[in-house]
Amino acid sequence: MIEALAQAQRHVVHTVEAAAFAAIDRAAAYRIQSGVARALGAQVGMLKTAVHPDGVGVAAPIYANHIGRNGYRLPAANVLGLEVEVGLVLGKDVDGPSDLAGAVDHYFTGVEVVGSRFADRAPAGAIGQMADNMSSLGYVIGVEPRLLADDIEGLGVTVDFAGERRFAGTARHGFGSVLASVAAYAGAQQTWLPLKAGTVITTGSLCGLVPAAGAGHVSARLGEDTVEFDLV
Repeated sequence: MIEALAQAQRHVVHTVEAAAFAAIDRAAAYRIQSGVARALGAQVGMLKTAVHPDGVGVAAPIYANHIGRNGYRLPAANVLGLEVEVGLVLGKDVDGPSDLAGAVDHYFTGVEVVGSRFADRAPAGAIGQMADNMSSLGYVIGVEPRLLADDIEGLGVTVDFAGERRFAGTARHGFGSVLASVAAYAGAQQTWLPLKAGTVITTGSLCGLVPAAGAGHVSARLGEDTVEFDLV
């Protein structure tokens, strides 16, 4: 499984059959994540956090060489869509959920680029998709620090791709609040993905997955914050 995902990453293809991944547990998913990163020699640039249906907080790496800022150019291969998000940078180590409130150095507005190395990710299920870095292909940080911190109440979200409006609505966090997934993961940390000072984290979509495939310019807004980059 590790070699299949690593080879797909090396060759920038989405050809891995997902069905076998449906049988793995979270521990195996984390072993596959770390094994693929080692096989690729990839550095963890930031974490993606989420909450599984059973309430367990989970995380996945986003590789450092797929992270940029406004004006970034990211390969379009394997991209499935875009998610407008609020992320954060830790100023202190977090050992558990109770440490989190005072540990955030600052927040930022960004866009997660969702992609997969699976031919069809659906058969893998939520835990199987963890092995594929929770379908996180890259990330673009647009506004940092974010003046509104973790406040998203009533803010509009728009996503334009390749000259078309793909989404317009009001921000709604998939896990209820910006800190919810980080707090959940703080109680279930993995040693290779620790919540240490300086860790950059993205916390979940405010607009769901906005489909986007192929090359094109991306312009996303959250309130007054704008994130712009290109898929090439």
